[in-house]
Amino acid sequence: MQGMFSRTFFVTLADGCDVVIQFRIEQLDLNAFKVAKGALGQVVPDAVALKDEELENEGVWAYSLERLPGKMWVHGVAGKGAEGRIAVNKSLGRVLSKGCLANNGGEAVAAKVRPHLEAVLASPLDEVATYRPLLQGFLDKLDEISKLPLWVSHYDLNGVNVLIDESCEVTGLIDWELSTPKPFAVGLGRIHTLAGEYTGGEFWVPDEFEVAERAFWEELFAGMSQETRVMLEKNIDLVQDAVILGTLLDTFFWEDGKVGCGGVSIKALPKFLTYRIPLVRGDQPPYKE
Repeated sequence: MQGMFSRTFFVTLADGCDVVIQFRIEQLDLNAFKVAKGALGQVVPDAVALKDEELENEGVWAYSLERLPGKMWVHGVAGKGAEGRIAVNKSLGRVLSKGCLANNGGEAVAAKVRPHLEAVLASPLDEVATYRPLLQGFLDKLDEISKLPLWVSHYDLNGVNVLIDESCEVTGLIDWELSTPKPFAVGLGRIHTLAGEYTGGEFWVPDEFEVAERAFWEELFAGMSQETRVMLEKNIDLVQDAVILGTLLDTFFWEDGKVGCGGVSIKALPKFLTYRIPLVRGDQPPYKE
């Protein structure tokens, strides 16, 4: 699937090695790939810039990326039903459990989260007005949220950027260029949506939703170090706050100095703001009616 600002080709080199060659009209942040790969390992592709003055003079940059095995989730899970959805969410939790980068996220809050939140609060968008008190409340909580561990965070985890094998195990996470680490769970604001589905612009919850969603969180906590897990469990309400903050920041995105929001996201936001993670809600439903 081709992006609006890039063209991608699968290429077999003379030595038989398969690579991905991408031409872009904007430069890639290769550091985002390096940080993610350092934490998550082989599910993140190696990425290198290919210097070409002629292309760059025309405003085009070329990159070579490791070609990872597997199919895009949206294609690989086809025909696998509920068991496929559960297996992918479980595997994704296991993969992301290795994402700890530092003991606290203070630097990320100062550099990324706070400016984003302040930009949303200052935005004249009509859609922001309803949520301004909630947003202000999170601005006042940022010092607490910054105490959560710094974690690898993917900008756009979806059915296209997650690769899976025939057993629905995650084999790759791609398209890291806009990603930046955040305090734990701020980058998981819409992770629960991967256990559900959008149809015709509406979010719906299939029968297997809770099994898949709980499996993600169980594997996420089980795979991290005991020290980190204990710390997070002691501050689980703060983790819950971080998830909802991430939901708001995903909905009111901040790109090129401008705040915007998508029609589908803003429509689903009232429901998503009622979401509670399993360790907080216990036996209660994930969303309030």
